[in-house]
Amino acid sequence: MDHDFLFSINLFAPGITALLVSILIVQTKRWHGKHTFDNIDGVQKFHSLPTPRIGGVAIFIGLIVAWLLSPQSVAKLLLPMLAAGSLAFVVGVTEDLTKRVSVRIRLFATMISGALACLLTGYSLNHVEIIGVDTLLAYLPVSILFTAFAVGGVANAINIIDGFNGLASGILMICFSALGIIAWQVGDVELAYLCFLVIVVIAGFFVTNYPLGKIFLGDGGAYLLGYILAWISVLLPMRNPSVSVWAPCLVCSYPIIETIFSIIRRFWNDNSAGDADSSHLHSLIKIKIISQRFAHLPPHIRNSMVAPFCWIFALLSTGIAVIFYEQTTVLVAAWFGSFALYLLLYWRIASIDNTQEKIAKSKAS
Repeated sequence: MDHDFLFSINLFAPGITALLVSILIVQTKRWHGKHTFDNIDGVQKFHSLPTPRIGGVAIFIGLIVAWLLSPQSVAKLLLPMLAAGSLAFVVGVTEDLTKRVSVRIRLFATMISGALACLLTGYSLNHVEIIGVDTLLAYLPVSILFTAFAVGGVANAINIIDGFNGLASGILMICFSALGIIAWQVGDVELAYLCFLVIVVIAGFFVTNYPLGKIFLGDGGAYLLGYILAWISVLLPMRNPSVSVWAPCLVCSYPIIETIFSIIRRFWNDNSAGDADSSHLHSLIKIKIISQRFAHLPPHIRNSMVAPFCWIFALLSTGIAVIFYEQTTVLVAAWFGSFALYLLLYWRIASIDNTQEKIAKSKAS
């Protein structure tokens, strides 16, 4: 009984820590708000009150507690992950405090974290099951560079979808759950345990973020957790050859697809790939569905209604990955199917306002 009680404390203490630090940040915002607030001005700002955006601090402290209390085999996985990811976290928090760190610098810092993780652990993506690419990845320097690029890309993708209460944190918990279940199915107990620890930490933050939006993940939290998601996605197939590399790719498909489509959309409109806009799928859901059909609800409630739409989309792809984690052909088809579904949803939602505007104009004329 005592052993079980101690085990429970070790398992849930990181989440409780993240929750308490999040509450502390919210309760002391009057003193640090001038540095930590995410103000309401900006094309991507949908919240109505200045809100602390340093939830990443609570996440990082929670992960340190997780490292201190986790079994030795799990701690050995987590320590190099945190050491390498510290750069991504620090650069992200610096942006949260100063609002002066460019996207390019944040992306580069996260790529360096990915490269450091490769060097510290000896793991890197050495195959992606694509003819020609796998030949190049057989060379270690190429493998490390490719892995670093992939890690940076996924981390940046998480930052891109961090737009509404509970959106990024909910997607992250879904993704880590899928990776953990796959790890458990193939007998990688340590990696499954690590995924659960990360979920517990995110859940502690989630309580203060959803649905009331008292604190935001911020760049520090988004880049740190995005980096960890990407790195576990590397570890899972590299530690377990029976798992296709496309399984974690499908698990992370929603934020990746959002990023790819955003780049294409901005290029098509002659905008810079790093420019902020309010044309993401989650933004359109808020503007063209939630704001129109639920205008009578308080703003913070409307903001919280966006996330479940995107959670459902993520659950579809992650569910397929969990079931068919060994079958590359099915996973590749599902990934492109997810992209097609995203495009269909985007087109249908984007056309809602256009139709209503035409009706209004015809009546006016």
